[in-house]
This record gives sequence, C-alpha cells and structure tokens, in this order.
Amino acid sequence: MSRPARPRVRVFPDAEAVARYAADAIAGRIGDARRDGRALHIALAGGTTPQRAYELLADIEGSWKHVHLWLGDERCVPEDDPESNARMVRESLYANARADPPLLHAVPSPEIPEDAAWLYGLQVHDCVPDLVFDIVLLGMGPDGHTASLFPGHPVLQARETPVAPVRGSPKPPPERVTLTLPVLRRARFTLLLATGAEKRAALARALAGDESIPLALLGEGLDEVACDLAAAPHGS
Repeated sequence: MSRPARPRVRVFPDAEAVARYAADAIAGRIGDARRDGRALHIALAGGTTPQRAYELLADIEGSWKHVHLWLGDERCVPEDDPESNARMVRESLYANARADPPLLHAVPSPEIPEDAAWLYGLQVHDCVPDLVFDIVLLGMGPDGHTASLFPGHPVLQARETPVAPVRGSPKPPPERVTLTLPVLRRARFTLLLATGAEKRAALARALAGDESIPLALLGEGLDEVACDLAAAPHGS
C-alpha cells in the first residue's frame, strides 16, 4: 500500500491527549500482532510526551512476549544515568507494566559512541527483519531534530548503516547514537509527537518540505503527526 504524499496531522487539545493517542495507536498494533502470531519491533523516542505515552501504554492488557522494544537514539551515558533513554523506558513502561514487560534492546557500551553504534547496528541487523521496524515513534526538538539527527550534522549523510555514532551534538549530552534516516524512512508506521509552542515553527517548516529541518528529510516515510494546539501549524 502506498504512503500518502504528506503525513496526516492530528491536533489534540494538550500534551496528555497526544500521549494518550500515541499509547492507543501502539497498543492497537501490539494487539493486532498478538492475534496474528507475529513479532513486533518498535523503535521508541525519548522526551517528556513519549515518556507519558509509555506510562499509559504500561496499562495494556495481554502478553508482551511478541514485542521487541528498541531505542531510536540513546545518549552515551551509563544506563543508570538520568539522561539515559533506556532508564526512562524502564522507569515509565517497565515499572508500571500490568503483564511481563517486553524485551528492551538497550544500547550496549553506550559510553563510546562508535562502539555502541557498531554493536547496536549488529543487533538491529540480526533481529529486525529486512531492517524494517513495525513502528517508529519520534519526537522533535525546537530546531527540528528528531532522534539524534540534528540540522547540518554529518550523521544525516549516513546511508550504509542502520545505527550511527553522533559526536558534537548541539544538545547535551554531546555524544549519542541514533538510527539513521534510511532505517527511519522504511518503517511500516512512523508517528511523530510534537507538543509545546516552541515546536510550532519547526513543525510548520518540516511539513512544508524545508529540508534544512531533519524531520522533513523523512519525506513520505512519516505517516502521522500528533500535536497539541500549541505546536499545531496554522491551518492544521
């Protein structure tokens, strides 16, 4: 089935409603995969609104045994560091899960970005069929970065690897690893969450196709945008 030329934009009254929509959308796909007897690979985002979505998602009923969770990006810090996305997922989703939680593929050796990216890339190659994630959840910064793909950064040019190291991130911490654009583009369903007035200008530029905004480089690989009224571009 072909993708639409531009993503569907859904506007909600506030960040809580955005998080609820994301949780419901993911839960529905988890249930479909459970009924079909197939594994489901989900790449998760960091950030406040995604974190709230994971807290709500933890209330899902039924088995998670078929679900594999991955990190769309990770900060190169120890796993118990407050900046760690793996820690955030464990504290939001795992700590509140009603059933045995899904398998989380955390980034190994995250302190060294090149080593971490290589090792995580091997895991993605080995576990994700054809490097196609079933769901990719993304956030966005006020500069339009998504995952750890920042405006003008050389990592935007990565083509041959599913996971790339990032040094010199303009947002601390400066060392990270991230899924690359080709992998994000080929996911079966990609959902962006954007909340807050500081995101409005970048989101509008991305939806208008301004390729200086990393989010716009996803092109037809972005299926849906869920945003609150504050972040919604005029006319959405």
